[in-house]
Amino acid sequence: MQKVLFHLLIFILSKLSLRAVHNIGYYLGNLYFSLNKRNYDLLKKNLLSSNIFSEKDIEKEVKKNIGELGKSIFESLFIWGSSQESILKYVKKVNGLDCIKKAEKKGKGIIFLTPHLGCFEITSIFYGSTNPITVMYRKARKVWMSELMIKGRKKGQVDLAAADIRGIKKLLFTLKKGQAVGILPDQVADKGQGESASFFGRPAYTMVLVNKLINKTNASVIMAYGERLEHGGGFIIHAEEINKKNISTPADLNGHVERIVRKCPSQYFWSYDRFKKVKNQ
Repeated sequence: MQKVLFHLLIFILSKLSLRAVHNIGYYLGNLYFSLNKRNYDLLKKNLLSSNIFSEKDIEKEVKKNIGELGKSIFESLFIWGSSQESILKYVKKVNGLDCIKKAEKKGKGIIFLTPHLGCFEITSIFYGSTNPITVMYRKARKVWMSELMIKGRKKGQVDLAAADIRGIKKLLFTLKKGQAVGILPDQVADKGQGESASFFGRPAYTMVLVNKLINKTNASVIMAYGERLEHGGGFIIHAEEINKKNISTPADLNGHVERIVRKCPSQYFWSYDRFKKVKNQ
């Protein structure tokens, strides 16, 4: 029954405008957090401890972030149910296209790092409209949800690799062919696959995968995110190359994610439990 309802929701959202989808997400996001104190408190704690905003502004910023989180969730479903062509019309501008072209010419592959910032779905769809890219994803608890996610994200030349040993081998093979891969660098690593490193002044179990892939392939590294414009106006994709010498440790990786998040903090997933304890890490 849940699968049928999700299919229906995705279908309905795909028939609406992005502005309507964002409006729905904004109001339902606020409703959800008003009923879920635990997640509200986690979001507030993470945002407050980041020291990006002063304590007197924190309530205003929490409310703003809640609205953006709601938009993010519903826009993802909207994107899953829509065609590549209809989604690409919402990309209004791309900053950093030069560094992407430069990385392609090197022929060593590209590692796109897309944090939980803004619309992270749009970056792979944009690149995959002209070039092959394999994006790592974490399987959902329910098989049918993973199936929906895979089907929704595989547009154009976008392929997926599960966050497991087989998926990591697929990423490595892809890079050695000179193609691109996409990774969420602020995803909490599985036990044994990370190290504790500071993230906004707090210890976070951080993946070592990015560093391993760089060392084995010498691929270019590009940080990218899709900034969400107001009133359903679409997205601006921002991309910038990261010097591999400056990303040799998980702490370096977190530092670069922090820097990018500070550019658009209201659109970051502060409700994500980035600092949770990983058993037997």
